[in-house]
Amino acid sequence: MAVTIREVAKAAGVSTAAVSKVLHGRGNSVRVSDVRAAHIREIAESLNYRPNAVARNLRIRRTHAVGIIFENFGSFANGPLYYMHLFEGVGGVLFKNHYRMTILAEIAHDDVLSSLGDGQLDGVVWCKLTRDPESLALIHSCPIPIVAMNAPAPTVPTEAVFVSCDNEGGIDLAVQHLVALGHRRIAFLYERQELDTPDRQARLEGFHDAMKARTGVDATAEDVLEWDWLLPEFSGWWAAKPPHTAIICWSERTAGNLILQATSAGLSLPGDLSIVGFDSTQYCETTTPRLTAVCQPIYEMAAAAATTLLAMIDGMPPIQSSFTFPCTFDVRDSTTTPRSPLNAENPS
Repeated sequence: MAVTIREVAKAAGVSTAAVSKVLHGRGNSVRVSDVRAAHIREIAESLNYRPNAVARNLRIRRTHAVGIIFENFGSFANGPLYYMHLFEGVGGVLFKNHYRMTILAEIAHDDVLSSLGDGQLDGVVWCKLTRDPESLALIHSCPIPIVAMNAPAPTVPTEAVFVSCDNEGGIDLAVQHLVALGHRRIAFLYERQELDTPDRQARLEGFHDAMKARTGVDATAEDVLEWDWLLPEFSGWWAAKPPHTAIICWSERTAGNLILQATSAGLSLPGDLSIVGFDSTQYCETTTPRLTAVCQPIYEMAAAAATTLLAMIDGMPPIQSSFTFPCTFDVRDSTTTPRSPLNAENPS
């Protein structure tokens, strides 16, 4: 049976208030000399006293647990390393501040109080939170702080803080790279299961803007490809002899699957088709060919999300309502000049 404060106090010949002051730092009005404090610690150690963390959490109304919520959760073990970088960034901040991390694959959107208001979590990092009116109302009804990661900030103010990369700027880097190589027909690819994902939406918008901004290229409806998870539509699409010489994938997972489908169909990459991904983790070094990709600083974004959330849990207002991290571009082996030389001028 666990030793209580009362038992420590009795063995040390002092009050429970004195023991609480020495062992837990509570009770500013209690004065305990250094000699007596040392005696109390010695008695507590001899009795193998351990603080009751559950009781302490109830008193301070803290669980020291933070949830990470995913929409359309993928897989840890199928290659891409996005989740690993995210967990390392969030966990690195939480663990050194003595918080636990709880992974939530989904919650009941129609009953947020039951999912998040049951007292088990102090706050949540919500990955890919959609920006529709229902989600904004959900944020308002949530009883604990929220930091939304990989979700560009909505146009209306909310109680949540939003952390994302510059999705549009990242896609512009991809288009710039491909156009400089001579590509004029470029497609943008995503999975239909990601239709409502906010960073997917932002990257598609960035694709249209980047194409429109350059002379000699543009994006029409046939340049946007919406396929199933493993991209089984590729072989039929390629058999129809599309005019596209390059595809920008909304994620490195999508790009990795596209490389597998293209290779299985007998394509020579990148000679027949240039492919660009988005994330640029170490996974991109393992594909054949190695994947050219937009690089978002996932670890830094995740650490910023966790740091901001802990400050909000402590009652401090966030220093800003949204954070946008710049992207860079990593050129590897999956892009080259188009398979058929094009005569159009090289736009900038």
